[in-house]
Amino acid sequence: MLAFANSYTSGALNTQFSGSVVATAGPKTHAATPKPTLTSGTLPESWIQRALDQLDDIAKLGPDWDSYGADPPSSLAITIASELLLIVNQKFGKLAYEESQPQIVAPRPDGGIQIEWGTRPVEIAVHANPSGSLGYLYINRQGDISEYKEVSSASWSEVLQLIAKVVFTVSR
Repeated sequence: MLAFANSYTSGALNTQFSGSVVATAGPKTHAATPKPTLTSGTLPESWIQRALDQLDDIAKLGPDWDSYGADPPSSLAITIASELLLIVNQKFGKLAYEESQPQIVAPRPDGGIQIEWGTRPVEIAVHANPSGSLGYLYINRQGDISEYKEVSSASWSEVLQLIAKVVFTVSR
């Protein structure tokens, strides 16, 4: 007996699976096919595109976007945030796809952008300032003593090292 179904990789109907196993038990027929394997054509949408789309939407915000007098996002903050996301995806995305995705990409009332990674016990909130600098709040609640570090102007290297620490130590 042959089993036919939708192809996992091409989407074609009535594709015969060479590795199919068909068993009959009374009036029921059970077909088991190999687990689908992701190929370049079936990889899930990259998180980077979703995050960059969010930044595009944020860039369109005008003055007073929060009805409390917020500044519109600065083009420099948008550029810095985009570069940061691209670097994180490039450096960490292939090794830690799920964990390298930011949980939050959001505007700040000062015209900056905030991007957050991680969940308890380790997390980081990075802010791309309207002036083009990077800052962060890093929280590590592992162990007996919690560590909180806030820096208003940080180097790219320092920010990327802390993001790596969060991405590679926190399981979601």
